[in-house]
Amino acid sequence: MKSLINPAEAQRRILTNLLELPAIDCPLEKCAGRILRQPVTADRPFPPFNRSMMDGYAIRAADIDESGIFEIAVQAPAGAPEQKLGTTTRVCAEIMTGAVVPSDADCVVQYEVTRRIDDTHMQLIDTSDHSAGDFIHAYASDRDSGEALLETGTLIGAREIAVAASCGYAHLSVSKKPSIAIVSTGDELVAIASAPAPHQIRRSNDIMMDAALKRIDLPACQFVHLPDEPEVSKTQLAELIETNDVVIISGGISMGKKDYIPGALDKLGLQCHFHGVAQKPGKPIGYWSQSGCAVFTLPGNPLSTLTCLHHYVIPALFQAMGQRQVGKPSEVQIDSKVSARDDFTIFLPIRRGANNQASAQPANNSGDLVRILESDGYIELPPTKERSYSAGKSFDFHPWY
Repeated sequence: MKSLINPAEAQRRILTNLLELPAIDCPLEKCAGRILRQPVTADRPFPPFNRSMMDGYAIRAADIDESGIFEIAVQAPAGAPEQKLGTTTRVCAEIMTGAVVPSDADCVVQYEVTRRIDDTHMQLIDTSDHSAGDFIHAYASDRDSGEALLETGTLIGAREIAVAASCGYAHLSVSKKPSIAIVSTGDELVAIASAPAPHQIRRSNDIMMDAALKRIDLPACQFVHLPDEPEVSKTQLAELIETNDVVIISGGISMGKKDYIPGALDKLGLQCHFHGVAQKPGKPIGYWSQSGCAVFTLPGNPLSTLTCLHHYVIPALFQAMGQRQVGKPSEVQIDSKVSARDDFTIFLPIRRGANNQASAQPANNSGDLVRILESDGYIELPPTKERSYSAGKSFDFHPWY
């Protein structure tokens, strides 16, 4: 294992030496979860006309008198061309939500504040509570034609899809999703459906990582289990690195006699950017790369694997796809004193409660798989000479996927 670095330096080295995935042309309906690689601009004003915000009547506010009575001169359904009130006073258009407000009207009153007198007349219940501009979504009040609505690097979700569709984008330039291989290691691991011997355990880290990646719409393309055999590991890793953008390995990376993975990567000619971070859990984490492939080596204990996947791998995947706009994590306050170290960063599982209060859910050790269920995510405790943090201290909250 190389000399230990801190988590911030590990993140910096990953992002500095990360591949950039190419852009592809993608149909809009398949763009969700991808990163935008072009700006999206308004092809016309938002909204493109004075739009009614309510079902009711479009009137001229200046026409309101003590009687509050208006003649219903025209109908203005949604999807119809603009109607006109004309020059006669105290006339209105019966209008639907989303319809074009007549240009010679300046106020919309909703049905609820009127009463219908007959087929051709309505009356305002209260004549004092209506002004020009009421319930009209004004032309170009949101954005003007040609303005940028979505920037390059935006993660595309439902709202972004709707905006692009409104601007006529049937296709978008987006990042190619990475081809990801997940590798588990170790002779002690057996298939899920197997009956393990007393000295064996069922594989779970690989399917756990894939489940988290599926939550962000980046499922793995390939799964491989490597035995504790150096030559087999080297041969199969060479094939995975050749055919995938990202390889995520769980286990076989520490200092045991059968931890062959780092040596195999070195022999394959990959560049090691770091191997070992001053953190708990997950100290043996490493990052190697070769042209076209990024290799993350994660410790095999479940909590270490899960923490390193969330803190390093997932942010790197979005960075490789070109994400530039990352929101600040929400903060939580710990509700009791928590232990820390003066030399290592601690990633502490927590349960998030009401009012952003958080209770620590420390695992017995990084192999404590079941205890993870009691947490919603984790916080990062930097080293401190005091070796603890007091109740009420705020930290960024990182949720589990």
